[in-house]
Amino acid sequence: MPLRSAPLPRMAGHLSFMRSQSKEICDVKSGDLVVIGLPFEDTNAPHAGQSLASRALRETSVYFGWHANPQFSHPVDIDAREIIQTDGLHERLCDLGDIPIGDDKKSHTSLRELTRQINRIGACAIMLGGSDQMSDTVQSSLPKSQKVQLGGILRNENDFHIAPMQSDFNKICKLNMSEQFNNFSQWRDSSKPLFVQFDLSVFETSLSVLCDQPRLGGCNLDTVTKWLSVIGKQKVSAIMLTGLNPDRPGMGVIKVGQRLMVTSLLAFIYSRLGFESDPKTQIQRKM
Repeated sequence: MPLRSAPLPRMAGHLSFMRSQSKEICDVKSGDLVVIGLPFEDTNAPHAGQSLASRALRETSVYFGWHANPQFSHPVDIDAREIIQTDGLHERLCDLGDIPIGDDKKSHTSLRELTRQINRIGACAIMLGGSDQMSDTVQSSLPKSQKVQLGGILRNENDFHIAPMQSDFNKICKLNMSEQFNNFSQWRDSSKPLFVQFDLSVFETSLSVLCDQPRLGGCNLDTVTKWLSVIGKQKVSAIMLTGLNPDRPGMGVIKVGQRLMVTSLLAFIYSRLGFESDPKTQIQRKM
């Protein structure tokens, strides 16, 4: 039987995020996007299973793996009907694997040191999984950093919140997208590192069963994608994807959650690497 020379089947081969190349931290360069898995349980969550989030997100990202493979054609922006030039994606997106599982103190220490290393290099960390406590560890590792929080529970009034799980969400919803983008621009201090916590609970009520913290209200996929596009144009030091529990009952429902997060994250990746046009301009055209 001859050896296979064509690309591997979608679900075969080494599992990395979007089929990106595997690297060691010593090989990471300034401007890279560095994927890290955080396979740890959130002891405050009502159900166990959060430790599976990093693998689940990687598995879902395989459906978009051809985006990072230079031998395939370029993806297309359906709304703009334009080809997205992603020639540099394969070189600038890499996967470091998972942080080794140890005791709680050792895990937070490893996460803190790795975050500092990536920030010193000038790269951006994409963290798959984690908890609110790990989010605090990452933010404390970035000196004088600002934090954008999509979904989740309001914990710090100095952070910029998008669809938080609080009663004042209705007040935030009354602002249109342009007003919210302006508020973000005024809040953002470009001299400080930026950390983003992207929680699954940011999505609208019809999808609330996907996460351990159901909520009223929320955003649709289009709104979250636009936000991550705008945020990606900032010099983000780290973005953490939290709230996904692949062990919850209902496999079809869980798959929806994984695809929502990965699809939204693509907008951030393209924007961070400069592969797309200004989303605010597109919004104004539609309005």
